[in-house]
Amino acid sequence: MSNKTILDYLEQLDLSDIEAKLYLTLLETGPISVRELAAKIDIKRTTAYLPIDQLIEKGLIMKIVKGANKLIAANAPSDSLEHLVKKKVQSAQAIEKDLPNILGSINNTLPQIKDVGEAEIKYYKGVMGVRKIYEEALQSKELRSYVNVSGIDDVFPENYKLFDNALKNNPDIKMFEIAENSPQSKKLIELSNKSDRYKFKLLPDDMTLTAQDILIYDGNVGIINLKNNVYGVILRNSDLYNNMKLLFNFTWKVIS
Repeated sequence: MSNKTILDYLEQLDLSDIEAKLYLTLLETGPISVRELAAKIDIKRTTAYLPIDQLIEKGLIMKIVKGANKLIAANAPSDSLEHLVKKKVQSAQAIEKDLPNILGSINNTLPQIKDVGEAEIKYYKGVMGVRKIYEEALQSKELRSYVNVSGIDDVFPENYKLFDNALKNNPDIKMFEIAENSPQSKKLIELSNKSDRYKFKLLPDDMTLTAQDILIYDGNVGIINLKNNVYGVILRNSDLYNNMKLLFNFTWKVIS
């Protein structure tokens, strides 16, 4: 497992980027001084004190004294990380439990934003924002898309599962995808074998897509970019939608 995977997991437990790097470094080095620890991740010693104190409060690290040396060391991950995960789960359960009451209060007491669904352009940022675009598109009855599977796999690996679940949970949806020809596109074969409501075709080897995904559904055109800054845009325009649908259908017929 890569250090990036571990860092991403730690950040899901509400550790800041610096906290996660400090903790991972301590797991690699064993007990070291604050000065050495800060140098390892290329920050100032004075900058390290606050995240170190926060890591101590979270039970992930401790201060120890060896002779005249004051050192920082990581606690056993099996205990400290499990404790953080349990706290995260309890917090999520409490938030979920309070959701109906909070929604009721919002609906009853706060002004509502009208006609957001008819907005001509909606912009989403980050992986969670992009996920919302997919979730909306997968509620439609007919979805067409141009997709670069390899580009999506690197940043948004749960994409395949979203499509798989949609085929199970949305009995009306029909999906048609035109994909770049890559080893990762074999996943599309798995989907097509699972349902006759999912069909795909591959572009010629010399053709590449600049966006990772272009979704055409319910009067909308969604464009998703996962390179560098992760973001997505939904354009709601009947003329654009109809033209994109027409071009997609033409390309579908041309590809063997």
